[in-house]
Amino acid sequence: MTQPKPRLDAQEFIEHVVASGLLDREEVQRAVDSLPPTDRAKVVARHLVETGKLTKFQAERLLGGKTDGFQLGQYRILDELGRGGMGRVYKAVHQAMGRFVALKMISPALTQTERARELFQREVRAAGRLHHPNIVTFYDAHTTGDRCYLVMEFVDGPNLSQLVREQGSLPVEQACEYIRQAAVGLEYAHAQGLIHRDIKPSNLLVQQTTTGPQVKMLDFGLSLATAGDVPAAGQVPNTVLGTPDYVSPEQIKNQHEVDGRSDLYSLGCTFYYLLTGEPPFPGGTPLEKVIRHQSDAPVSVQTRRPDVPEAVAAIVHKLLAKNPKWRYQKAGELATELAAVVGKKADWSAPPLPRPKPRRERQKEQTDASSSASRTPDEDLFGDSELGDRSSSTFPTGMISTRETQMAGPRRPRDRKNKPIWPWVVVAVIVAFGLVTAVAFLARFVIGRVG
Repeated sequence: MTQPKPRLDAQEFIEHVVASGLLDREEVQRAVDSLPPTDRAKVVARHLVETGKLTKFQAERLLGGKTDGFQLGQYRILDELGRGGMGRVYKAVHQAMGRFVALKMISPALTQTERARELFQREVRAAGRLHHPNIVTFYDAHTTGDRCYLVMEFVDGPNLSQLVREQGSLPVEQACEYIRQAAVGLEYAHAQGLIHRDIKPSNLLVQQTTTGPQVKMLDFGLSLATAGDVPAAGQVPNTVLGTPDYVSPEQIKNQHEVDGRSDLYSLGCTFYYLLTGEPPFPGGTPLEKVIRHQSDAPVSVQTRRPDVPEAVAAIVHKLLAKNPKWRYQKAGELATELAAVVGKKADWSAPPLPRPKPRRERQKEQTDASSSASRTPDEDLFGDSELGDRSSSTFPTGMISTRETQMAGPRRPRDRKNKPIWPWVVVAVIVAFGLVTAVAFLARFVIGRVG
């Protein structure tokens, strides 16, 4: 049984503050002089937070007995903003310039090998060349011991995942504008030769500006930088790069050989999430999710949210096409189309229910669908031999279907009422004739034996 840590008294806490380098002894003493005499460390800590001498994060660490980790080069750590598989992110301030920044401490496990560190430095240098209003700016990159850390622009606002969790699915026009801004940033980055590879709601931040909300993409280039060594030709990668809810089908198969259309698929999944509050394939294990990205069509956006206009739903499902050839080929194309949709200030009320089609028209559509299914590979609008390449597949090909659909949508039940019944009549007549013949043959055989 572990013994509980002894509780700090006020004087011990003051010694911890001084040892941390956050305040000198005179500063602490001046700050606590206005307090009534107390031996409780929490009272002193609360007072230092209320007077702006310490942040809550710093005070909690000091109360826990931590006296280091508050200083990183020229930066003073103020708060922890979040943590994940890539590492931890802190809010910090440059002591000489007074500029607030975000420090991302990369997990040591991601940069263990020399090759991984070289790849990290290469990608960070490339990302450092990006200067765009819709991309979080990289200021600096350093190594301390076995840890790599990045200095980035601090964005004072929530990410889109937090926004949806707090508010629910976003208004259609607002979601369109956020995705349009992200597409503008992607167009710029893709032109510089950089692919994000992990576009998702939590990597899209929103900050308020004088001209309105501004979307900023986070972690550009870091996904590949922390993915490890590039597999040799024909070698299957050990892990799937990206987030299962938002990863593109082609990235599942080969994370190093994708283009900007992969980011557009992930942006489409994000768009779907903003409009419905769920990713295209909710539920299931990570393995089941990535298989569904390759084989299944998502439920139509309008099925989950009927007030989404047809024009917006068409954009979402074009982004979610399994075959990259059927998506937007450039992020700029998407941005232009969304600008036109948002600019129309359309009526965002629920679209009217479609009228049922005449029977002849339904039968003609079924005939057309049957003839398109019998096309040769050269005529197949949805096929892609690269998606069936076993050598680059992360999972056994027997587990993956590469069937392609141009426009995702709900699977409609078959129309059973209009099926003709004459085939069943023919089958019944044949069966009856067979039974009569068998009985006659058996009767003749019995009579012959008796006679």
